[in-house]
Amino acid sequence: MPYIALTAGEQRLHVPELVIGADGWIEYRDPTPFDRYPYSEVLLTRTVGSVPSGQPDGATLSPYRQAHCMINLLCQGCAAPAAISPEGWRLWVLRATSRTGGPAATTGYTDMPPSCARCALHWCPVLNKVGRKLLWVPEAELAGVYGTLFPPVTGQVMQEKLVLLDNELELSATVTTRFVRNLQRVRKADPADIAELARRQPAPARPGPVPDLPAPIAAGLQVLGRTR
Repeated sequence: MPYIALTAGEQRLHVPELVIGADGWIEYRDPTPFDRYPYSEVLLTRTVGSVPSGQPDGATLSPYRQAHCMINLLCQGCAAPAAISPEGWRLWVLRATSRTGGPAATTGYTDMPPSCARCALHWCPVLNKVGRKLLWVPEAELAGVYGTLFPPVTGQVMQEKLVLLDNELELSATVTTRFVRNLQRVRKADPADIAELARRQPAPARPGPVPDLPAPIAAGLQVLGRTR
């Protein structure tokens, strides 16, 4: 089961009743520890069910698990560390064909976390249909989130949009579904090299509970809104 995919046990994404906190940021009326990723003020969309189980939904991502992988540069498929080239570049797997049928972009904003070598070559119904691009990425700045803006900023519910992390006004009123990185200076990866990395990669362990961020990572997350 892809680690970041929403599962049948979680049912669907869900936004319960929102209120405006004393600090001006929106929050759920009945808050839980998983409403925001550790050390981040960004409010995450909830799911109806709370237990990941059953068939994955290839079209919908778990907001919390996607944030866990995107923030920590972990594999979207198994939550292991992403593959790293000898130059220190991380591996990304993107669609080869866009939804309009033309070649898909290889630079710019993406909501897909990186990949380990094993998962990069793994069978995937979506990528098998549209093709895949294996890319080494030296620059992948955490840039923003996709989410829906709610009052008080807009006065009405707005459609989902990209909100950059330096836009605190909009970020304070956003219920987030996915974190976004900005991929730059990408280089094509040789599939044979990735296959060799996959052969040397340890067998993946079953992902456990999502942990708190290690202190060194937490210290570098000042850009994710305000810190508590």
